Amino acid sequence: MMKRLATFFALAALMLLALSCKKDDPTPEPSTGLVGCWELSSVQTKASVGSVSVSVYINFAESSFTLYQKLGEGRYTKFTGSWSASDGSLSGSYTGGKSWGPYSYSLSGNSLSLSKGSETDVYNRIDAIPASVTSNIY
Repeated sequence: MMKRLATFFALAALMLLALSCKKDDPTPEPSTGLVGCWELSSVQTKASVGSVSVSVYINFAESSFTLYQKLGEGRYTKFTGSWSASDGSLSGSYTGGKSWGPYSYSLSGNSLSLSKGSETDVYNRIDAIPASVTSNIY
């Protein structure tokens, strides 16, 4: 009787151990469609900011981003950080801790519109950020 009881407890312990080591199967979060590379194609604002040319490229990874920005002539400035999006709202923070957003966003084919207040920035999806941008930074 003791041998059977010991065997039962050993089997029960093995079953519990096997169940507790089972790999979790998390439900993946729905994709927002933002992951990828984007190039600024237009800026629409009610206030005039002069004739300074602006060039912006963004690479959204799963939860991080790399942004290259150039104002006027010269080199690009590289920024990194993290982002999150839900219910049509996009926000994040730069690596230094400064927050940005929230922006309302919408996707239409290969076009991304980011809106905040009276300004709407439109980005087009691209395959990759050009090497002429990534190698021309401060």
